[in-house]
Amino acid sequence: MTALGLAYFGLMTRLWYLQVVRGNDFLTQAQTNRLRHVPLAAPRGLILDRNNVVLGTSRVRHSISIVPAALPSARREPEERLTILKSLGFLLKMTPTEIEADLEDARRKRAGIYDPVPIVEEADLATITLIEENKWRLGRAVLVTDDIKRFYPQGALAAHLLGYTRAVDEHDLERNQEEQKTDPSVRLLKFGGVIGKSGVEREFDRNLAGTEGSDQYEVDARARPVRRVSTIPEKAGQTLVLTIDAKLQRAAENALSQARNSGAAVAIDPRNGEILAMVSRPTFNPNVFSLPRRSFNKIWNSINDNPKKPLINRAVNSRFPPASTFKTVTAAAGLQQGTLSAGTVYNCPGGYRLGGRFFGCWKTHGSVDLMGALAGSCDTYFYQAALKMGDPESSGPDYLAQIAREFGLGQETGIDLPSSTAGLVPDPAWRQRLNQSRPELAHWFPGNTLNMSIGQGDTLVSPLQMADLAATLANGGTLWQPHIFKELRGSKIEKSTPVVRHKVAIDARNIALVRAGMRRVMTDGTGRAFNLPQVAIAGKTGSAEDANNALPHAWFMCFAPYENPTIAIAVIVENSGHGSENAAPVAKAILEAAFPKPKAPKVAPELAQATP
Repeated sequence: MTALGLAYFGLMTRLWYLQVVRGNDFLTQAQTNRLRHVPLAAPRGLILDRNNVVLGTSRVRHSISIVPAALPSARREPEERLTILKSLGFLLKMTPTEIEADLEDARRKRAGIYDPVPIVEEADLATITLIEENKWRLGRAVLVTDDIKRFYPQGALAAHLLGYTRAVDEHDLERNQEEQKTDPSVRLLKFGGVIGKSGVEREFDRNLAGTEGSDQYEVDARARPVRRVSTIPEKAGQTLVLTIDAKLQRAAENALSQARNSGAAVAIDPRNGEILAMVSRPTFNPNVFSLPRRSFNKIWNSINDNPKKPLINRAVNSRFPPASTFKTVTAAAGLQQGTLSAGTVYNCPGGYRLGGRFFGCWKTHGSVDLMGALAGSCDTYFYQAALKMGDPESSGPDYLAQIAREFGLGQETGIDLPSSTAGLVPDPAWRQRLNQSRPELAHWFPGNTLNMSIGQGDTLVSPLQMADLAATLANGGTLWQPHIFKELRGSKIEKSTPVVRHKVAIDARNIALVRAGMRRVMTDGTGRAFNLPQVAIAGKTGSAEDANNALPHAWFMCFAPYENPTIAIAVIVENSGHGSENAAPVAKAILEAAFPKPKAPKVAPELAQATP
């Protein structure tokens, strides 16, 4: 009897422990087992230009999806499963094998069993109607879901700058897991979500992504949805306002599309570093990346296999010799060092002989001073100016490289995009490091200094860096950090703060002389054909030699208005000839959009017809 009493007491104690002490815990577990969450994607935030023109938004598209958890098990209920897949396949003109392949692909990509798997994306009304009419035979597993797709209403406009989005893949998940280890604030990615893959979509992904919602479903003993219990609404991402001007961007893209070859153009505000336009050609339409999977795969091959690499943003990630645009740097260096003045005159007989080699000039200029040399782009003048800076094998090129770096060349620009090139400013130490295993090539020769002085040889720059150079000359010597972020709008407004990288170590009077020479380029020099009557422009042309092509790369950089500049531009057109003929027209189109000709005043009809 005592044993029975002890057993009864122990049983009651255990029941008390389970129901009273652990009751809330087990209730929570039961609720968790009874309820499941089906995610609701959040629309990405808007992307606007500086004047609130919509560049990126979202559209809802309907898809026919399957919730794997609600589908009969392939192991326990194979016949029921096959019946549903056959019925669905008949309606969608697919085979059960094709549907199973989509489900298996989702499982392989680590999709949750409650994540709807799209079988047909962007379903039309007729297909949706068929599915709804046959819900009684398809069961709870087949749903018509609302999929939010990224949409760019301006088409290919600013494609490289905006970037594109795609569904999260295995590589994104793996990278995200590694980033989470070092930075817990990194946005947690999951299968079926959308992530920015390039451009501002990637750079500002955390702000644009929004917050996912969910539908809460009650499930049966086999974890299949029975009814929807509640909904947690999704929250759209923040609105991102860019510094670019869609009007200038369109003018730049239209002009560059008429150019002879691939290229890039960048327009920047020299007062604060804001990017006003950024173009790269060839381009692509980012809406392609929101197409249904099967349609996208066909188009992707044509983009990816294009030898001209349309996905590369040439404005920030390409590197070219700067050619004669670099003469502005050589002029600034000589003026600052005191080895050059506005009155310094050199003779140009069509080139310069150094030792046994003749370094040619593109024409015979005769006796020419600094203003004339910049206006006429005289190579011979700058050969001699560079040699005067010091030892042409050491101190001369070292000083020239130092001044080039003052203007931001050979360095990262710090622009708020996922990647950009630093370019290259060579000097004797660099050449020695590069050729440690080949001493015969490690020496810096005077000829290297001559090539560097006119922007040929090893010097490499991006179009963005040249726009920075033009902007720094325009504003009198302030090197701004270029940026495209202007404002974030959400629960609170965040505005950008322009950043000064540094003031260049060049006296204001010397920069003023270089600016005056650039003005002469447009009034009576190599750029005079593209001068505009409505605004004073200062510019510099260039033609960069390409060892792999007979035609050089065409360069043009400029700023306007001359007195109080509000825009600086750099343009390159690859393998197209002279900058004055092929790059300058693109800059001219941008300037015409920025400074349109004033409209003639309207005259009353009776006055127009009056005779004196």
